Amino acid sequence: VGLGEGVVLPSMNSLLATTIPQAQRSSALGTVFTGFHCGNLVGLAITPFLLQAIGWRGLFVAFGLLGIPMLLLWQSCVPSQSQTPTSKAGGGKAAARDVSVLEMLSKPAVWAIVIVNFINHWGYFIYLNWLPSYFNTALGFDLRASSLLSFLPWAVMALGSFCSGALVDAALQAGYPLRAVRRSAQTVAFAGPVAALLLLGSKGDAASPKFAVLCFVATLGISSLGQAGFVANMSDIAPKHAGRLFGLCNTFGSFAGIVGVSAVGFIVESTGSFAPVFFLTAALYVVGIVCWNLLLSTEVQF
Repeated sequence: VGLGEGVVLPSMNSLLATTIPQAQRSSALGTVFTGFHCGNLVGLAITPFLLQAIGWRGLFVAFGLLGIPMLLLWQSCVPSQSQTPTSKAGGGKAAARDVSVLEMLSKPAVWAIVIVNFINHWGYFIYLNWLPSYFNTALGFDLRASSLLSFLPWAVMALGSFCSGALVDAALQAGYPLRAVRRSAQTVAFAGPVAALLLLGSKGDAASPKFAVLCFVATLGISSLGQAGFVANMSDIAPKHAGRLFGLCNTFGSFAGIVGVSAVGFIVESTGSFAPVFFLTAALYVVGIVCWNLLLSTEVQF
């Protein structure tokens, strides 16, 4: 599963970088990531019912079979490299020089994306894996209610992804500098969750369900601006190598998911509370804001 899913986002980013003009790229990414987040929504909504109806083996079979029509749709709609506007214009892969991983990692602009991607995925995978458990263990909801309560923040994130892309592209078309737009989008994408998580952490596990859901709605909804920040920035600095750069940065991001999800288990088990997790994640977001503003570039690096 990991091997298959690992190529999805780099392929998507490469496709958009070679077919979508820069002024419309944030909207395109926002639209695509809306579908990405809607997958989480569908999973959270139907999994408890499928588990009761067909068991965990049937659940795996059902989600696996859903991949078949998606694959057929992808094969019928996605153009080959030779059909892309970039290739027709003389750009594309054939004209691009080879860039090594070491050369990519020698650029401060790449490290800006790597660091922000790591921190973004730290939070993302924690919310994805632990949100139902938080509602279950800290707030006392059963598994079905926890999954359904987790639905709302992801719904807001899906909507936010769509709106953030359109908002950023509108700012670019209005004449705002690209670097200022990318810097502001990502800064807000991390600053909002900092405030929400600090508020939630200050309540400890005594937060009311409404307050907790509101904080997570704010966290996930505002963080969706990152698709118009660090994600779109990959195509800014490496338009001919966007897929490769995405794969490199997402490797660090996936490692954050592995470490973060495991770390939450150890922290909650040792402290008996989710509050330290919220404070730690907020601190990481602050580190991300500082690194992003210091290292960000929108100039083509390779």
